Amino acid sequence: MLSPFLVLFVLCCGIVGIEMKKFKKSRLIVMIIVLILTASALLLSTYSTWFVNGTSNALSLVDNVLSKPFHLLTDVKSDLEHLVNTYHENEELKATLNEIDSASNEVSDLKEENAQLREMLDMKNSIKSDVKLSADVIARTPASWSNELTVNVGSENKVASTMLVVGNGGLIGSVDQVNEHSSQISLLTNKKNNENISVRIQSGSKTIYGIIVGYDEKKSAFIVSQLNTSDEIKEGSKVVTSGLGSYPVANISVGKVSSVASSSDYLTKEVYIKPSADFSDIRVVTLVGN
Repeated sequence: MLSPFLVLFVLCCGIVGIEMKKFKKSRLIVMIIVLILTASALLLSTYSTWFVNGTSNALSLVDNVLSKPFHLLTDVKSDLEHLVNTYHENEELKATLNEIDSASNEVSDLKEENAQLREMLDMKNSIKSDVKLSADVIARTPASWSNELTVNVGSENKVASTMLVVGNGGLIGSVDQVNEHSSQISLLTNKKNNENISVRIQSGSKTIYGIIVGYDEKKSAFIVSQLNTSDEIKEGSKVVTSGLGSYPVANISVGKVSSVASSSDYLTKEVYIKPSADFSDIRVVTLVGN
């Protein structure tokens, strides 16, 4: 018969063996769990990096796509503001340029008028006549530009139909119609030119007389005919009013001989006179008479 102590010892050893087996099994389980957690942590760490990077790239792409319209709108707004500013600047520059042009034109007009006035004063002092009237041109229409103009003096200023008109360096015409406050001037560039103004040609030592009978547009010259001699007339000879006939004021510059030709009937000569006066822009004139 076994001793109770032996039995107890055997039971204790059995219990200890069983517990040791349980402990070993538990240890194995713990180790497996630790390995799983470690592997999971490593896997999650790798996946997390990929996930974070992927997510970051996706968000960056979405942000880029969504921000482009706003950038475009910002650029368009900036371009429109620049366009508006440029337009306003352009308008301001145009206005300034117009003001400068206007002022420049006014200065140019004043200079031209002053030049004509100085020239008129010199001629007025050199012409010997009983009546000398300065006048402004108040009308000259394109349709009759070469034929006539209107000045602002009339019968109240003692204007007479026998007066000659001087302007821009020489004889330009004669008084045609006289009203109370204005007068109509017939220009020597008028094709009809029937005023029959007598002129004197100084060719060398010879003095030759003739009548202005017309105007040649192609040659831009007065036509003088009815000469009192058949003597040779030199080109460049000076021509002035003679003071004979209906217009008694002499020595008004008419022009210079540009050429001499036979008349259409070949019986007389025609002398072409280049005018002393500039007919393109007449602003002030002097009416002279006795």
